[in-house]
Amino acid sequence: MKAESNISPVAPFEIEFNGNSADVIFFENIAVTPDENSEKKFIYDTYRLTVPARSNLVATIENNFEAWLAAAKNAEYNRLATAIREKRDKLLAESDKALCIDRLGLEAPSGSTFAAWSSFLKALGDVLSGEWARYRQALRDIPQQDNFPYNVTFPTKPEED
Repeated sequence: MKAESNISPVAPFEIEFNGNSADVIFFENIAVTPDENSEKKFIYDTYRLTVPARSNLVATIENNFEAWLAAAKNAEYNRLATAIREKRDKLLAESDKALCIDRLGLEAPSGSTFAAWSSFLKALGDVLSGEWARYRQALRDIPQQDNFPYNVTFPTKPEED
């Protein structure tokens, strides 16, 4: 997660103890830029990992820092990906009604020949390749976006009919 502050992190990680657990916050990619008042502003990535509290935690992290950082990055990725997928799934569920066959206004023909069914099939094809179908496919494709789950663009919902 991106963070900014007028104070630079002084160590590659810090620990916040909370009773029986501890939050380990890792800092990476620290950059310095002037803000609008010509003061220094620090921009950096943070990764948080909650673990059981123990007296030797600092030494344990320092002795295997890269593995701990990787675990924190993985936990952050999974948290963000889960949140994005939950939002996506909610939008898909909300849009289900747009493609329910009984709400499309299509009437099945009474004949059994292809000619009798051709206009129905064309109308059904138009619906299944229309803007609601494209919207729903774009929602399903969100995990394939280049910067998923850190920088996700949700598609615009079509207008209700």
